[in-house]
Amino acid sequence: MNMIRRSSMKDQVYDLIKERIFDGYYKTGEEIRILPLSQELGISNTPIREALTMLTAEGLLTTSLNNKFRVIELSEELMIELNETILLLLLGGYYFAHKDGRDRDLEEMLQMRYRDQLIARESGNQDEYIRKTLLFDRSFVEITGNKKLLSIFDANNYLLYLYVRYTYWKEKNNQEKKLREHLALIDAVRIGEYEQVRRLLEEHYDEHYEELPHTLAALILALKYRRCPHKRV
Repeated sequence: MNMIRRSSMKDQVYDLIKERIFDGYYKTGEEIRILPLSQELGISNTPIREALTMLTAEGLLTTSLNNKFRVIELSEELMIELNETILLLLLGGYYFAHKDGRDRDLEEMLQMRYRDQLIARESGNQDEYIRKTLLFDRSFVEITGNKKLLSIFDANNYLLYLYVRYTYWKEKNNQEKKLREHLALIDAVRIGEYEQVRRLLEEHYDEHYEELPHTLAALILALKYRRCPHKRV
């Protein structure tokens, strides 16, 4: 039987359930029942319900009117929405970094995190490899120092991790493709090619559909990012 310390029970249950979701112990769409967990862990329902509520806020679970908690269903529609959200954050982050002349700082951060990716890959730890890969992408937002933007990225990070782990990351060819894309992004950032970075980022988050639909994302890209007034010459 799993042992739960009496201190911070909510946080320990949260970590346990999240780990089980990422490991596939709980399948997508599966209900997580409070009573069996309470009996298994030897604790009351309260910290379990609190942990489930935390995971719901992070997007890993859904809840219904009858208070049933389920692991989120992975769907193409949700993947598209998630890709668009992250893409907009990365494009916006790079826009401000380029405008403020922080290309060199961004390049250094990307280089460091690319090296971390390679180290994680050599270790054979898939989870660590995915985390380092997502940190590479996070750099485009982190470089701005904008806590609001970063909080939006981080709020979607667990869901993004879940998708990466369950979908294309299982294929080695996709892993190599992402590494090549990251190298191309580093090169484009190094020489300050704004349009090239924008194009590479769009391709980077265009995995599960042929092109971005004409939504708010496409409208913002057309109006704001097609020409950067601060592009270097």
